[in-house]
Amino acid sequence: MRTDLEPLKRRFPQLGSLSAATWVSRVLTLNTRPEVPGPTDVSLEGVAQVEPATLVAITSSGRWEEIPIACGVPEEITAEVGDPTRWLHSKAFDESITRTQYSGSFYFDKQAGRVYFCTINPKVRVES
Repeated sequence: MRTDLEPLKRRFPQLGSLSAATWVSRVLTLNTRPEVPGPTDVSLEGVAQVEPATLVAITSSGRWEEIPIACGVPEEITAEVGDPTRWLHSKAFDESITRTQYSGSFYFDKQAGRVYFCTINPKVRVES
């Protein structure tokens, strides 16, 4: 389990200035060890505290629906996430972050000011 913010800020700058996070990263493989040579898929999942103004800005536009977290929550961070059933989600927001370069979903808890993210192979965001 990790709590550092910089890897998240580099991958998800649209989430603004995150103030706390708990997350995990895993190598995804069918075998007990990654195949060599070749690319390896990595998942990055966790929950982070979002600044109130950023949360309002993100969730006040577009189409959002209240749904359960669909990607499952890793056991290591279940206690940090709490109830996974009532989070705001927008497919358009997901695409604005992933830019269809990788798989990812972002769920927001407005009451607690948090975002839950579940991604596969998230890219470091380089603004052009």
